Amino acid sequence: MPGERAGRIEESADRRIGGSADRRIGGLADRAIPRSRDRSILRYGTLLASLICFAAPAAAQYPDARLVPRGVLRLGFEPQYLSWGERFDSTGMRQPLGTDFSDSAAGVRLFPTLFAPQSAVASIIGDTAYRMDLGMFRTTLDADIRRFPLTVQFGLTSRIALTAELPIVTTRSQVDFVVDSTASNVGWNQAAGPAGSATAIQQIQTLFVQLDAAAAAVEAGIAAGDYGCPTGAICDEARAAVAAAQRLRLDLITLSGVDETGTLAPVISPFAPTAGSAAGAAILGAIQSIAARFQALGAPAVSGTFPLPGSTVGSGAVNTMLPDTAFGYWASPLAMTKYKQKLGDIEVGLRFGLVQGGAARTVLWATVRLPTGMLDSPDDYLDIGTGDHQMDVEFGFEGAWEAGAFLGIAASASYNLQLGNQLVRRVSSHVKPIAPLSTRTLVSRNLGDELRAAVYPSIRLSRIFTAYGSASYYRKASDQYTLAGSGDAAGLDPALLAFETGMSTWSFGGGLHYYAAQGRSGPALPIEAGIDFRSAFQGKGGQTPKSTSVNFYLRIPIRIFGGSPATPAEGAEPPPPASTEPPPPGR
Repeated sequence: MPGERAGRIEESADRRIGGSADRRIGGLADRAIPRSRDRSILRYGTLLASLICFAAPAAAQYPDARLVPRGVLRLGFEPQYLSWGERFDSTGMRQPLGTDFSDSAAGVRLFPTLFAPQSAVASIIGDTAYRMDLGMFRTTLDADIRRFPLTVQFGLTSRIALTAELPIVTTRSQVDFVVDSTASNVGWNQAAGPAGSATAIQQIQTLFVQLDAAAAAVEAGIAAGDYGCPTGAICDEARAAVAAAQRLRLDLITLSGVDETGTLAPVISPFAPTAGSAAGAAILGAIQSIAARFQALGAPAVSGTFPLPGSTVGSGAVNTMLPDTAFGYWASPLAMTKYKQKLGDIEVGLRFGLVQGGAARTVLWATVRLPTGMLDSPDDYLDIGTGDHQMDVEFGFEGAWEAGAFLGIAASASYNLQLGNQLVRRVSSHVKPIAPLSTRTLVSRNLGDELRAAVYPSIRLSRIFTAYGSASYYRKASDQYTLAGSGDAAGLDPALLAFETGMSTWSFGGGLHYYAAQGRSGPALPIEAGIDFRSAFQGKGGQTPKSTSVNFYLRIPIRIFGGSPATPAEGAEPPPPASTEPPPPGR
């Protein structure tokens, strides 16, 4: 219903942080789903997912459970600000929002395309415990949603009102991404363009040609019966040297992305061990060892070497790597702050006044939320959409009871049935937020249904001002994902997108509500205004934002038809008494 939600973001993981992360390795141009290359928007899935991260919406104002009178059109402007820089994990502990993008030894978890080259290095140096380490990544992430909804409520009868909301939404993800490469053991793959090496590919090709020539000569000798073949220790050594050279060549191709013809693979590793690292020294030693074994067998000389980086990389290298198709991500960098301002999800609904007495009021309402908002992009790990872009059907109630001239209590509850839709996601969990382009595919999504409940104890400060506190509970069920595409989707597990998407929070706050019935000489038309503040103090789920919201609202009535004075059943206050004393109970 109008004013009932302070803004939504998606996962992660699209998201996010999540948001909603995307992944893909190899075959970029011929298998990728078409995507926008607009870099003017920093997208959170993910984060952010998310980032893709979700933000639990909250009721945006004090539920006084009144209807506008019949024939009255009430126009409202209700700006809302929702922000968060922390989240609640699955145990309820608070974490920085950028936790998933941070690591004390960044490697394969953050950059999955490093898995194959890391395995290749481990094979070359004979150390299965080897890990590529880009250093310490510290990512500070803050996000906010600013909604500027125009709301409408029109009294059809004394009991029924039509509602609508047209929100303009501005989203922002602000990231401070810093890399401490002191402990790093990798630098640019010298075959990659950003390394700036004009001769690296030729050096690698020369090494492979020499290895192939030496191995071919030894194999020919084995076939000719040299080395005491077919049996004998020297023959066994010759066979072992050939096998070791072939394995070394394949591992070096995986590490560099260059084959024996000097051709680069569609996707190559962005990084390789530095020459000064233990792994770098072991790689060069393995090449020299093979060369020495072939020399002892009388094979052609292997004089070539493998170029390795001389220095480590920083945050600039990461943000150079992500948009480059050669490295398998094709995504926006993590180094900008941008705003997106678009239409949100439009809402239309009805309110029914079940009880509209002076001291006790109850309203039932139902809202349909339309898929007019903009989704977060699967190609920006920090994007926040302006809406969920799927149909919702939400229903609930508001109740208010004034126990006397000063004290009162109000309550509200709602259940939001979120319907399914299809969208493009990068299939990965939020704990692996930087997903390659190879995971980008079409999925069917059913966001978890939402339950909200809140109570508002209040005290009437004057005839027109009410101060109140609030305690709000929010729960969302886990999302459900299935693959909707084919081909590229083979091997992808859509359940990863649903990981830790269920969430719950307790929020506390308060506000000030202004309600003044105008029109002493005619029908009373109430003007409403107020401010509401609340913050999440407890929650759990894994991707649950610790959000803070501030909402201002101003609602002005305009009579369209009908001129009879409003009655209590129509929900309007009677003309204010001449006295400045508080009204009697029930007013």
